[in-house]
Order: sequence, then structure tokens, then C-alpha cells
Amino acid sequence: MNNKKIAIIAIAAIALIITSLGAVSAFELFGMNLFGPTTDFDTKFMTGTFNGDVIQQKVEDNSSAREWMASFEDPEHNITYNMSCVKDGDFITDVYQLQGLQAPEVRNYNNQPWKIFFSQAVPDSNVTDNKTADNSTNNTVNVYICEADVNGTAYTINVIAYDNKTECDGTLFCPLYKDYIGPLIESIQFKDAKKAPKMADLMGMSDEEFKFNREYIDGIFNGTIDPSQGE
Repeated sequence: MNNKKIAIIAIAAIALIITSLGAVSAFELFGMNLFGPTTDFDTKFMTGTFNGDVIQQKVEDNSSAREWMASFEDPEHNITYNMSCVKDGDFITDVYQLQGLQAPEVRNYNNQPWKIFFSQAVPDSNVTDNKTADNSTNNTVNVYICEADVNGTAYTINVIAYDNKTECDGTLFCPLYKDYIGPLIESIQFKDAKKAPKMADLMGMSDEEFKFNREYIDGIFNGTIDPSQGE
């Protein structure tokens, strides 16, 4: 069989694989990554894989909860990933919702529901750093809060990105989410968190004080408490 016929057969075989598995799966099968390099990470409470060259950062926290936090930076795309694992950690996102944070979308990854919140902020115009000091006029900060509640423990990934680097429109379909956040969440494997810190301790509350505040917030959400009555 001559080389031309061999080449035609090889191309036909590749086309068949792409049709059967999908383009991305086929490229991965041949050792090609459409999004460039990936970075594996391993913390005390979860493991996973980032798309991109991501560098672990020092956590500026001297409390006992420090080992239950992690921070990573993708300098090429101006994306920061802050992670934490806290018992009753969903208390904070519930408070954020009462303060105006939009209700989350819920997505299932590996049979685990994740609550995905989105918000935006504009940096102080008097402050410049290596992320905003460029010629772009759009320095909007895009923030995704991704939270998985497992047996009363919140595994949280806060993603902070700058619009002038990675396209984002606040949805779960934009390049920032589709190419970076979604694949990260899908790769997550949880570790045992029996010794994770309690939110009450981190907030300096007794268990009784935390329970009171937890029940108060739950009451607002389920309609049994009218917060305006306390004004």
C-alpha cells in the first residue's frame, strides 16, 4: 500500500474518532490540550486541576484555619483562585444574599451540586497594580463564588478575574467560566473535612450565638421572619 493511501486511511480514522468522541476528547486522546498547559494542585481539603500555568500563593492568615485555606494565581490570565473549607460555611453566602448578592445558579458536577454566585466590582481608580495598569478602559473585576455543601461543610472556590484579560459576561457560558472555572470544578475531589474549622469559631461566636443567627437568617429566607420588624 503506498504512502498516499496510508495517509488517506489515517485521516479517515482520525475523522471517525473525532465524530465519535467529540473534538476536545479526540485531541486529548492524542495528547493535545486545546487550552494550553494545566496545573494539578493538592490541598488539605481538596485536589483538582487548573487550566493554565497556576502558581500557589502564600495565605496571609496566622489563625489555626490557615491550613484550610489556599490561594492560587494565574498571572497570564489575571485570575485568582481562593479556596476554603469551613463547617457551616454557607452562612457567609447566605449573608451575602441578604445584602443583595444575586441568587445562585446550581450545577451538578460528578453528582455533587455546586452553587455558583456571580458579582462584579470596579477597583478604586486611585489604585493601580499589575492587573489594572494597562491601556484597557474596562477594569471591571468579575467574581464567581462556587460553593459545594458536603455534610454541613462548605467547600468554596472564590474566583476573581479581570475582564480585560478573560472575556466574561456573568453567565456560565462565557470563556472565563466555560474554559477555566467549569473544568476546575469538574476536576475537584474532596478530602475528609471532619477537622475543618467551624464558622462560629472563625467569627468569634459561641455555638449558641451562631445558632441564633443561623435560625434568624433561615427565617428570613423561608418567610417566617420579617427583617423590617426589627428596624
